[in-house]
Order: sequence, then structure tokens, then C-alpha cells
Amino acid sequence: MASQQSVWSTLPPITAGALSTATIMYPVDLLRALKMSAAAEGKGGSTATLIKNFYATHGLKGFATQGVVPEMVRATYMRVLKFFLFPITHQAMFNKPENKGSGLTKAIAAGVASLPEGFTIQPIEVSKIALQLDKEKKFKNNAGAVIREILKTRGWTGLFIGYFGIQYRQTSWTAAYFASLQFFSEQSKTVLPADWKMTQNLAGGFAAGMFGAIFNTPGDVIRSSQQKAILAAEPVKYPFSVGLCASGVKDFFAMGSKIVAANGIGGLYMGFGFKAMHLGGSGALLAMLIPWFKGMMGVK
Repeated sequence: MASQQSVWSTLPPITAGALSTATIMYPVDLLRALKMSAAAEGKGGSTATLIKNFYATHGLKGFATQGVVPEMVRATYMRVLKFFLFPITHQAMFNKPENKGSGLTKAIAAGVASLPEGFTIQPIEVSKIALQLDKEKKFKNNAGAVIREILKTRGWTGLFIGYFGIQYRQTSWTAAYFASLQFFSEQSKTVLPADWKMTQNLAGGFAAGMFGAIFNTPGDVIRSSQQKAILAAEPVKYPFSVGLCASGVKDFFAMGSKIVAANGIGGLYMGFGFKAMHLGGSGALLAMLIPWFKGMMGVK
């Protein structure tokens, strides 16, 4: 009788799927970041203008290379972590595999599984957005240079600028995606031929990814604007304290209020088209590629 596979055996196919997804989706992620970071500046920053300005600063190759290293690291790592930890967390919390769970149990387990992800990708997020907004090419597309500069001028707490927004973004999308993936995948089977398995996974993943984007876009718009404003201001070193954490939450909602005051509720969904494309596309690729790599590697 064949021995039961270790949970660690899922890491290679998950990693392969996550890395492939990060590579394919990077240009869309860049446009999303540019659009969202302009939210605090009003509606004057059209997509065409943002693209034109970015092209003038970084050239055509910048759309494929500017900030690409931290993005590849961040996107691959966070997707590996969420897809690896989610089934383990669901089993531990509810004593049953995720495919036997309800939408509610999946949402709860996914939310809990996203906590280490949000905390550990935070420094990479700060370096990534700093590179994508580096009009003067101060950091020369070097994530390490960004981190060294922040540590020197802001201290280690500077690496956690906008953390509340990052955690909200990760938790809301992860919970919505895993809670709805099975439903959307089943719906895709009713409209696509039975032997189109990969296409069914692609369609179900795309719908679940877009569904998650509805919930996490406001948090991403706010934290992008918050990080941009802080990084553009004179650096200040703040020692860690409970008050600093509370201030971060307060500043998050203050930035949200500022965006709503300037642009209405719709301002919280600036860049939603790119966001939906990015997360829908990411969700689709992950739902299709991870099972494909598992099959290729003989992992259940």
C-alpha cells in the first residue's frame, strides 16, 4: 500500500505555480500600483498620464523590470505561504479538510492563515512601492538600497509603514478567494465542457479572484496612498510602542476619509479595473497551474 504523502510534498508544485503567476502578472501589478498610489492626489492622474510619466522616467523596459525583484519575491512567497498554510489551518481549526468545509469555515481558516503572510511581506511591500514611485532613480532599482535607507533614516519601524492596510488587504482577499473558489469552480462546470478541466479551473479562479478584489481594493488604495505620503515626507525615527500601532490604524482611516472627501466612495475603488485584472488573473492562474504542477509532479 502506498504511503501517505507528506504535506511538504505540496511545496514544489505550489512554488512553481506561484512563481509562474508572479512573472506573468507583474506588468499588470505595476499599473495597479501606479493607479492606486495616485488616489490621494485626486482624479487628475488618469491612467494614460500615469503610464506616460512612468515611461518618461524609466523607459519601456521599466514596465517589466522596475521593482520586479521585490515583486517576484513578495508575490511568490505570499502565494506559496497562503496555499500551503490554508489547508493545514483548516484541518487544525475544524478537524476536516478544506474541500469538506463550508464557505464560512474556509473564510475563517484563510483569514487566520494570512496573518503571517501579511506581517512578513511588509518590508518587501515598502521597498516595492518605493521603487515603483522612484522618479529620480535614487535607488537604481535596488530593493536593498531602499531598505538600507529606511533603516538609516526611519529605523526598523519604518519598514512597517502602512502595515494595517497590508494586513487588511491580504486577509480580506485570501478569505474571500478560498471561501468562494469551490462555488465559482462548480459554476464553471455547468457552462464549460466536462473535459475542459484546466479551463474550468481558470474560470473559477478568475471569478473568485475578482470577488476577493471587491473586498480588498479599498484597503489597498488607502495603504498605497498612505505609504506614498509617508515616504515622500521628511523621515522621522519612531520607536516601537502600542501608541505607534494605534497611530498606524488611525492614520489608515484618516487617509481613507481624505480619499472619500476628495473623490467620494468611488475613490476607494480607483484602479479597480487593474486590481480586478491582477487578482482575477492571479486567482485564475493559481487555480489552474497549482493542480497542473501537482499532477505533473505526482502530488495529490
